[in-house]
Amino acid sequence: MILYNLLIFAFGFWNVFKKNKSLSPIFGLGFIAALALSILSIYNSQVSADEKILQTVAVLLGLGVMGFILIALSKNKLAQIGAVIMAAVGFNMYVSNPHTPIDPNIRLDEQAELLIRLDHDKKEKLIKKIEALNFVAHIDPLLSPTDANSTELDDYVKVDVVENYDINLAIADIHEIEGIEWIEPNELLELKLQRTEPPKSKTDFAQSVNDPLSSRQWNMEVLNMGAYYELFKSGKYRPQKTARLFILDSGVNAKHEDLRSNFASHVSQDRSANESDVHGHGTHCAGVAAATTNNGMGIASMNPGSEWVTVSSVKVMNNFGFGSQARIIEGIIEAVDAGADVISMSIGGKSTQLKEEAYYEAIQYADDHGVIIVAAAGNNAGDAAEITPANSEKIITVAALDRQLKKAQFSNYITNTNYGVAAPGVSITSPWKGGRYAAFDGTSMAAPHVSGLVAVMRSLDAELTTKRAYEILHNTGKKTQNARLTGNLIQPVEAIKSMR
Repeated sequence: MILYNLLIFAFGFWNVFKKNKSLSPIFGLGFIAALALSILSIYNSQVSADEKILQTVAVLLGLGVMGFILIALSKNKLAQIGAVIMAAVGFNMYVSNPHTPIDPNIRLDEQAELLIRLDHDKKEKLIKKIEALNFVAHIDPLLSPTDANSTELDDYVKVDVVENYDINLAIADIHEIEGIEWIEPNELLELKLQRTEPPKSKTDFAQSVNDPLSSRQWNMEVLNMGAYYELFKSGKYRPQKTARLFILDSGVNAKHEDLRSNFASHVSQDRSANESDVHGHGTHCAGVAAATTNNGMGIASMNPGSEWVTVSSVKVMNNFGFGSQARIIEGIIEAVDAGADVISMSIGGKSTQLKEEAYYEAIQYADDHGVIIVAAAGNNAGDAAEITPANSEKIITVAALDRQLKKAQFSNYITNTNYGVAAPGVSITSPWKGGRYAAFDGTSMAAPHVSGLVAVMRSLDAELTTKRAYEILHNTGKKTQNARLTGNLIQPVEAIKSMR
């Protein structure tokens, strides 16, 4: 939709100003670029060939109709002035608060429907003004980061609007208060687990470790993990530090037999919540990344040992699998302030806004403090660029491959993301709730393969950045049949060898 709006904008102004020698070439080139990107976006979408043709025809017909209208307008000076004024007003609205009216079907956190950024110098006065509004139930501050001087996150508040009040009216009224810098809805995200049967055929990989369920780990076989463990046994590689991997999810069962020896607690407001997991999603992700390998129990993981990587947890999703945008942001802050090296986020949802300032502020906070974030691409069989946080420019985004090393049917494609790679994401066996083990499908399962490997890479190079980590994964990765849509399949052995 954003691309199409850009296309209409460029096309319209090209027609209106086509006689202007200085402006016409600029809008002409802008239109051609936007058209090319729009057609490419349609071509890369995961819809049928017939649907792609229909979408392309609709775009071209729409432009044709608009062309006739604008050719007529181009002869009218008042129409030209009106077009410029409308564009200026629209651009100003986009910059000040670019979200469309909230879809009533979008679920918001009932305890705090809005996230609002306040002018730092007027913060206390603004809080009192907002509290005085008759539709505001209460206001709570967002978790304040330790390094508050480096970010505006400490200027955000969470606002609870009284039940049954029109949220769009609330936004409009609050926006009228001088000093309100940003407003966005505090949406709820949901975890969804797709359970599958584990592979029945035994893997050759199982001969390289003593973990009994390794015979089900086809994912470790295609990643050549037997040779990976041999690298560390050789003594050629020693960790500079023990990297701290944080799982932001439904919590992690810290007492699970296959995780407890690699688990590290951290000081938090609710340690018991972080270190338990009624839902199971977070425990499964933690296991893929950092279960204890060669302990005679469960599975093998990307972690060669607790001297390399420890796994910690921040619970951002409740026991039913729901979590708010604000809680995820607070989870990022908590992990960064607790000393995370890598954050793994197998969570996310379709972005309903053009900009999500608070989310990106949190990601920037992590990046500024040298923390690498890895996120799942999402399971909508569409574009990961529409999924937050996977669409951030400062995140490594992970698509899922099936056993034939093709893009899993459910996986989003990463073509339009900044740092996209692929990992196995179908029938992945790992620890689960209640001390059990289970196999699941999802980009949620693909992402911790990458975050676990990146954490090991970080232990070898304490200064490793997100960009450098991606470059290594991409350059050493394997091109598969759908690499254009998924990115290269990570190759752990080659990635570690490149770190010497």
